[in-house]
Amino acid sequence: MNFTEAAKNLIWNLRLDFDPVGIRYIMDETEIPTLPVTHKSKTKLTFCQFLAGARQARYALFMEPSKCLCENARPVFGFRDLEEASDTEQHLKYFQSPELAWKAPQQKAKLPPGQCKGVYVAPLENFDKAGLAPSVVFIMGVPYQTYHLLNDYMAATGKPNLAFFHTPNSAVCSGSVWAFNHHTANMTTMCAGSKTSGKTEMIYMNLFIPGDQFIPAMEQQMKRCEETGGPSLLGKGGQPWPGLDACKSCPMFRFEEV
Repeated sequence: MNFTEAAKNLIWNLRLDFDPVGIRYIMDETEIPTLPVTHKSKTKLTFCQFLAGARQARYALFMEPSKCLCENARPVFGFRDLEEASDTEQHLKYFQSPELAWKAPQQKAKLPPGQCKGVYVAPLENFDKAGLAPSVVFIMGVPYQTYHLLNDYMAATGKPNLAFFHTPNSAVCSGSVWAFNHHTANMTTMCAGSKTSGKTEMIYMNLFIPGDQFIPAMEQQMKRCEETGGPSLLGKGGQPWPGLDACKSCPMFRFEEV
């Protein structure tokens, strides 16, 4: 299974509203000219807006440091150093405490300063075309969809439980970097920027899976569907999506084949 096949299966099995998107942190400048880019931004944009273009319009985009508008994302990707006065002020509305407002940006997941030369975001098929693997796969879904995907992810990686990393903002930028740094899945709510610029909306979750763990998770999902008959985990499992939504052992719901 390649990334293109994995994405198609995921979209169908879980009825995703948006395409999965690959995020690749570019550490080698010589890689930049080889990236299959389909569009470029005329202005500075937030990282969330770059991702919206990739998942909603299927654009393949490269965000160079000079095109990253969001001041909260810039230190996450190592594009600038933290500045105590300005970064404290930006986080003060979340905590009403200068001490916490300075601790928050310091403790976000980050890439080493100056190491990342830019971020490539694109539908997963572009990574197959380029012969590259994404650093992280980004999936936007409702809790029911992410629940199913995380179960298959745990089965594929041998993890009986997962813990996630929540910050007051930087849900998508730092949320993705945390998954990359810790080599494990991460899920975040929207943040202020993810809601407005990223168009997360209030019902969606941001899910991040390390690139080398995404295909095994999808292979596990397909194996489960083939062996049980369907992707739903409701009841005994193995039903078509989303499965028969009825109270367990309810005497009112009884069917037999004819």
